[in-house]
Amino acid sequence: MSSDPRPYQGQTDFQKMCALLQAGRAANNGTYYVHTGDLSWWLYYPPLDHDHWQNIYLWDDPTNPGRILGWALLSSTFDVYVQPELRGAPEAEAMYAWAEDRRAALARANGKDKIHMMWVAQDDAVLTGWLQGRGFRLIHSDVYMTRTLDMPIAAPSLPEGYTVRSSAGENEAAARAAAQYGAFESSAPFDRYEARFRRFMQSPVYDPDLDVVAAAPDGRIGAFCIAWPDPLNKVGLFEPVGTHPDFQRKGLGKAVMTDALRRLQGCGMTSANVCTDSENEPAVKLYEVVGFRTVNQLGLYEKIL
Repeated sequence: MSSDPRPYQGQTDFQKMCALLQAGRAANNGTYYVHTGDLSWWLYYPPLDHDHWQNIYLWDDPTNPGRILGWALLSSTFDVYVQPELRGAPEAEAMYAWAEDRRAALARANGKDKIHMMWVAQDDAVLTGWLQGRGFRLIHSDVYMTRTLDMPIAAPSLPEGYTVRSSAGENEAAARAAAQYGAFESSAPFDRYEARFRRFMQSPVYDPDLDVVAAAPDGRIGAFCIAWPDPLNKVGLFEPVGTHPDFQRKGLGKAVMTDALRRLQGCGMTSANVCTDSENEPAVKLYEVVGFRTVNQLGLYEKIL
């Protein structure tokens, strides 16, 4: 294996990255692999001031053309995922080290003195040991929550006049963006925020049937969630989930998630997961009401350069 990866080259590489994540989840070997829906959301709904596509690198498998051994994404953190059989191997450590060094160089070039790696399971002794040996320390955690989909799920209840339905896609891009803009208290100019969401709706990963919204009697969107299926592992993901401040405490967040769970069942999923900041008590309580339970903590690690 070459110690240096190659840059991302197109949609075929995206599919290879997703396949690696699915293989990692199927292996269930103690290292946490993000859901393919996470990757789709990161890449096709990027921050307004950053283009992730220019910061993806892949290590090709020299013994198996068309397969990759690992990939790295250098954003505000550095993310590295390797084929599950490489867990703890020198090849994996070389990929982690390359990404760390490249992210550190970018940080120094921008006057920063810290770098970060996240999505590290608290019980992953291999990866946490490597990070600690390189001078990283745990500074924050998200909760990783799951629920099964092995039982029938009742249709959601709603306040009078409200409906839960699929997003109408680009036909209501402004309304859909406005709901998310308010839910996440964005300070960006709304025209840029709407344009970003419209581009996401035009992307190959967007499915309006899995972008579930709660519409108010006046037509505004009060709550939303996007569900992402992984057909190989039969696991669904929620990302993002939100309720506009004008519509909170009406049960709309529970309603859209419940409807989306039923849709995931219809896609053949047998379980679902969601992650959130461990200190976000309202979100944790919502997910618990919908049937999710915390099964792990995912750490954010920091290194002072």
